[in-house]
Amino acid sequence: MRGPIAALCGLLLLASSMAPAGAAANSSVTGVSGGSVVRQDDPAADLIGTQMRIPAGLDRQTPNQNGLAALVAESILQTPVDGVPLADSIAGDGGSIVYDVDPHDVRFYLEGLPASYDSMLARFRGALARPDFSAAALARARTALGARITRTQQLPLTVGLQMLNRTFYTDSNAGMPPLGLPQTLAGFVSADAQAFFSAHYLRGGAVVSAAGKLGSIAPGSLEALIAVLGPGSSAPVKVSLKQLPSNTRQLIARRDIPVPWLVAQYKAPDLQSRDFGPMLVLTSFLERTLADVAGVPTLSTATTGSRGVGATYNFDTQPANVVVYVDGGGNPTQVFATALTIVNVLGHAKLAGDLSDMKTFAIGRFLDQSTTLRDRAWLAGTFVSGHLGPDYAAQAIAAIQKTTASDLQRVAVRYLGFPNIALVLPRDPQQNPSP
Repeated sequence: MRGPIAALCGLLLLASSMAPAGAAANSSVTGVSGGSVVRQDDPAADLIGTQMRIPAGLDRQTPNQNGLAALVAESILQTPVDGVPLADSIAGDGGSIVYDVDPHDVRFYLEGLPASYDSMLARFRGALARPDFSAAALARARTALGARITRTQQLPLTVGLQMLNRTFYTDSNAGMPPLGLPQTLAGFVSADAQAFFSAHYLRGGAVVSAAGKLGSIAPGSLEALIAVLGPGSSAPVKVSLKQLPSNTRQLIARRDIPVPWLVAQYKAPDLQSRDFGPMLVLTSFLERTLADVAGVPTLSTATTGSRGVGATYNFDTQPANVVVYVDGGGNPTQVFATALTIVNVLGHAKLAGDLSDMKTFAIGRFLDQSTTLRDRAWLAGTFVSGHLGPDYAAQAIAAIQKTTASDLQRVAVRYLGFPNIALVLPRDPQQNPSP
């Protein structure tokens, strides 16, 4: 990277570092009955955001429970508070509450104005203490999940990732479709939801991570979110998925999309690994290079799913992975071949010279992706869950800065060798829909 691009990345680093670095300086962690509360106080913030991470994700489901984790989470949002569902009650005060079901955890995120945030926390806490798993609540949850499933199946990157994850996680059900399938959701009854909640919504390993104007909320209100959960901890359901015999696996699905997409998935180091910093550098280099080849601006503000090319380092899951994706707009063969060639070259070419530009871009990219309250709450919670400190920015920057050319070569050879590949292709109108 040279000239104007290097200068632009330097400006990005300077501008984007201001908010996260300041927030990290005011961070703290408190232990609560087997869980943790992480605070990033930012008196200048206009909002407060809180993520609650509970080990009740996909790997807690048995093979016959696909979708149950999502159904339980959605039912909590549908639990009546003062006569209306929790999500609607929060929205009525100008806030929002959403959730994501991950391979290992379910993550709730509550955001709102400081003036009404204590009330929002109390309502969320009440729904966690007494979730409604009645037939009516489950029916509302199924309807909401069905609509969400339909939307996600129109996103080629999401479709590709779901296919890849099913083959990536071979010792648990962490690769199940995050929201389940309509046909499996239909079979669950109140007793199923209650049993899953009782077994897995426990304090052990739970992390509440809040960022924003925290001085305006009542003392102990964040700790109380963990206190309403049951004592103890849960363990993943052990399964064994048969691996395909080849080193490279290719999966294909067809959807109603205009151009084909390629999604490649590689194993990657976790947060505690000495390879964490080098992989941050390699991932940012991959994304920038692919964007240059495809003619996509590297400093675009588009969301991950809407960008045509990208590389994502999922260091928050076990095992960690790197995902490289490109769409086939223009010349699909050339774009796809270039994407895989770039990764292959990294694993075999001798890397030498000054790495300062690569490091600057990697630091700027990391900080640029940690500017919102939701990003900051997620990152701090992720680092604390990984038994690290909440000062994620300082730790990531230090890991990047100490990366050497030999580190990049070693990490590229070790991890970026044999990918699993998913192709999401435009549907042939004459063919039946594929899963």
